Amino acid sequence: MLARPVTYYLKHPVFTLSADAVLETARQRMDAHNVSCLGVSDGPEPLAGVLSRTDLLRAGTFQRSAEGASKLVLAAQNVRDLMHAPVFSIEPTADMSLAAAELVRHSVHRVFVRKLHSVFGVVSTFEVMRALVDARITTPVEQLMSSPVGTVDAATPISEAIFRLRGAGVTGLVVVVGAEERPVGMFTQREALESNAHVDDVPVDVVMSARIISVHPGTAVHHAAAQAAATRARHVLVMDGQRLAGIVSGLDFARAAG
Repeated sequence: MLARPVTYYLKHPVFTLSADAVLETARQRMDAHNVSCLGVSDGPEPLAGVLSRTDLLRAGTFQRSAEGASKLVLAAQNVRDLMHAPVFSIEPTADMSLAAAELVRHSVHRVFVRKLHSVFGVVSTFEVMRALVDARITTPVEQLMSSPVGTVDAATPISEAIFRLRGAGVTGLVVVVGAEERPVGMFTQREALESNAHVDDVPVDVVMSARIISVHPGTAVHHAAAQAAATRARHVLVMDGQRLAGIVSGLDFARAAG
C-alpha cells in the first residue's frame, strides 16, 4: 500500500490566498476551512509559498484587553513577508513511501503534489496514517514515540500555557492533572489561536481539546494510526500502565512509512 501513488490518498482542493493578503485574512481563512496551513499564490505562480498556524502563533503578540481577555494581534503585514518558500512538493507519480520520507527529511507536516504549474493536492501526516492502516505496518509504537513528553498542568493559566507552547518547539502539549500527571487533553496551536475570548488567568483545561487517544507501548502502529485517523487526532499518547511513556505525532507516523 505504501507503494501506491500519492494520488490515491491526496487531499484536495488546496486552499490558497494571495501573497498580498494580510495576516488576519490568513487566520480567518484557516478558521473557515478548518486547516492548519494555506498555500500562497503570487501572480502566475499558484504555489509560491506556504503559511501555517505555527507562523501566525510565532508572529502574533498577545495583548490584554481592559476586561482581561487575551487577544492575538497580528501585525499589519502581508502574507509574503511571513510565508515559507520554496514549497516542498512531489510529483503525482511519487508513492506514499516517498511522500512520508519527504515529510521526515524536511520536518514538515505536509507536501504538495504538483507538476509544473498544476497543483493536484496535498499529502499530510493524516494521509500517511491512512496508508499505514492499509499497509498494516506492525512496528510497535514504543519504537516510534518521542519521550519525554511536553506537559502542562490543567490548572495552568492560558497565558502561561501559550508561553510554554511557543518555547517548546512542538505543536502541542499534553494537559495533565494530579501528582500522577494523568492526561486529560491536548493544548495545541489551534487552541492557542482560538483562546482570544478567554481571560489570561482562565485555566488551560477550559480551552484544551479533550480528544485524546492512548495506547500500550506494544500496540502496532497501524492500530494506533487507525484510531488517530478515525478521530482526526494528530497525537497518540503511549501509556505504560498509569505512566505517560511517550507520544506519537504525525512525523513519527511518517517515519514508520518512509
